[in-house]
Amino acid sequence: MWKKIYSTVLTPRLDDEELNKHLKAIKSSMPTPVFWLLGKTQSGKTSIIRALTGDSRAQIGNGMKACTQTAFIYNFPDSQDCIMRFLDTRGLGEVDYDPKHDIEAFREQAHVLIVVMKAMDHSQQAVMEAVRSIHKAKPDWPVIVAQTSLHEGYPGSAFEHLSPYPFDTEDWPETVPENLRRSLLEQRKLFKDIDAQFVPVDFTLPEDGYQPVNYGLEAIWRSLETALPQGIAIVLHDMKEIRKELHDAYSKAALPHIIAYALTSGAAGAVPIPFVSVPVVTLVQAKMFQTIASIYNFKLDRKSWVEISSSLGITLLTNVGRRELVKLIPGYGSAVSSVLTAATTYALGKTLTVYFQNLRSGTALSSEAFRGIYQEQFELGRTLLKDYVSEIQQKVLK
Repeated sequence: MWKKIYSTVLTPRLDDEELNKHLKAIKSSMPTPVFWLLGKTQSGKTSIIRALTGDSRAQIGNGMKACTQTAFIYNFPDSQDCIMRFLDTRGLGEVDYDPKHDIEAFREQAHVLIVVMKAMDHSQQAVMEAVRSIHKAKPDWPVIVAQTSLHEGYPGSAFEHLSPYPFDTEDWPETVPENLRRSLLEQRKLFKDIDAQFVPVDFTLPEDGYQPVNYGLEAIWRSLETALPQGIAIVLHDMKEIRKELHDAYSKAALPHIIAYALTSGAAGAVPIPFVSVPVVTLVQAKMFQTIASIYNFKLDRKSWVEISSSLGITLLTNVGRRELVKLIPGYGSAVSSVLTAATTYALGKTLTVYFQNLRSGTALSSEAFRGIYQEQFELGRTLLKDYVSEIQQKVLK
């Protein structure tokens, strides 16, 4: 058995049909937050996606895929390693829209309905008809109303965003322009029979001249964290905090993939039978390795894998064995194993990004330094992913 396990860890078969089926089943059981963006064309839906993900407008435009006759979906960071989805309903206010087909398509998917309205636009009849139809069919879906393009209600181009952000409470200061104040409050009356959170925002481009360019982004995050299940909210919040610290474009691109693979391996680690999940976890980690190497334009082969493993000084077999033996503790082991599996994968991914960054810059770190980075990221990953992995485990074990 140990020979088989050792072979699985060091030479994973990425084309194994059964492992891929198992992996697909695990991913389908994972709770992926879905945000349904409902609003007129040019209301600011794409800007919200850009602000929440850090992706450019071009990436979002190229990544949008039709999923119904009137709706498009954007998977972040992509369809394979998706950790959140955005649904964009097109054409509201331009043609008659019947949401019943979209409601049926997204009945078991959408977590939050985000209604997007330009703050100074009061022609919202078509939008509100759709909102009421959706809310009637799915009254349990949280509703967030993003009131966008605040600067259109400013008295002039020289007027700056108010700081600190004043809209977290109902008691707005007198410095809020009167026309904008009236308009925001008037829009809120449209939702008198719907329990909704209202978030005024202004997401612009640097050339527009307003600072910060993502005004109100923190308020959007707070609303999502309130609306979403705890585990999902924590992952999204901490991912956002980590992204702030990433200045390297490659690291920024790799992070959401690392989180996706960590969550997937955590779900695989929930299987309560020792060593059953080893091939699947190894498959996940090997695919993560390939993804990160591809992002850094690094050609991956057996020789390079041996060199990297030697440089990092990380013994994956030891980690797998320790994690799997924990499962032998009755009523306790698989829950702990899931978190350790996710944290191990997260730490490996983060350590690999440091390795590739140093490779690009010509910097050489010792194995001891990499082990320190790995341990630091392991502890961070364990804290970051604990609640989310617990939710996944409950679904996998049902």
